[in-house]
Amino acid sequence: MFNMNRSAIMAIALSAIAFFSSSFASAVEGEKTVTLQENVAQAELIRLNIPAGDVEIMGTTGDSVTAVVTAVCQQGNYERCYQLVKEMAWSKKTGTVTELGLSPSSITRYDNITIKVKLGVPRDKKLDVNVSAGELRIEGTSACLNAEVNAGEAHIKLRESQLASFELNAKVGDVKLVSSKGETIEGERSMLVGAHMEWSKGTGACHANVSVLAGEAQLILN
Repeated sequence: MFNMNRSAIMAIALSAIAFFSSSFASAVEGEKTVTLQENVAQAELIRLNIPAGDVEIMGTTGDSVTAVVTAVCQQGNYERCYQLVKEMAWSKKTGTVTELGLSPSSITRYDNITIKVKLGVPRDKKLDVNVSAGELRIEGTSACLNAEVNAGEAHIKLRESQLASFELNAKVGDVKLVSSKGETIEGERSMLVGAHMEWSKGTGACHANVSVLAGEAQLILN
């Protein structure tokens, strides 16, 4: 019959507790949430630089930019990922042009990390957004907008009544417009690899520019 003394049982139990405690600590160590709230009442333009991630920007009331960034390390080189997560922070430069940047920029060179960025920006402020890699979604902000994605997708939803003109560009990929009537219009192909679209018949005061180097740019009007 199988037999084990009390000392051996306790030793195994303590080893198991140590193992699971270590695993839990590693999981927590590989996660980080960075928050930001910045008053931008004096700003005429808000410029956002984000190296990578799933980025969602919503227009809000009030005078503040709010941001919540969540980063989680996936399987792979955990040590390097943990270090990047520890270094993650927002840089700020305020004034009539307020610049907010998520660092470190080197995070674009690391694949085994998931980054989600949710931002609220005052809907009456002009906006300039650059995302190096990932997916960018913007809705309900000012239509006075410049949005650039180096590699990935840009999906922008704006009020048609604010627009005087817009331009969509993809050096490699596709551009697409969804009109306020629900009609989908594809951009003109360029050299078989890129696409372009322009429109300048609006009654508003804003110009919107949405461009990707490689990927898809989509503008939805409502």
